[in-house]
Amino acid sequence: MNKLTRRALSRYAADQLLAGKSANAIAKHLAAVMVESGSMQDIDFLIGDIASELEQRRELAISRITSATPLSSELRDELKKRIKKATGAKAVLLEATVDGSVIGGIRIETSSRVWDSTIVRRLVDLREAF
Repeated sequence: MNKLTRRALSRYAADQLLAGKSANAIAKHLAAVMVESGSMQDIDFLIGDIASELEQRRELAISRITSATPLSSELRDELKKRIKKATGAKAVLLEATVDGSVIGGIRIETSSRVWDSTIVRRLVDLREAF
């Protein structure tokens, strides 16, 4: 039996999602394949691969936002617009996290890009420069 790669599974999942199939049904199918192949330890990687596949197809950019304070709804809307423009994605999903250790600014991560304009990043850059 041929072993399915994570890349093949992520393409399959993206195809199914874009065809309008139930995300729950797709997840159950993928879980069964992962259990059968003994690769459940790779499930987090598979989820990342699916996100990357959707972003490459310019369908969805899942963005993890880290800031020192909660984001206002206006800032969320502006970030969605900018991420949509930068990635070319039709839709953007924001996952916001508040982390005081970044001191200030914002860090944005998608499956293929990182924008880090946090104060802590600037301090690290400054320290490394000297």
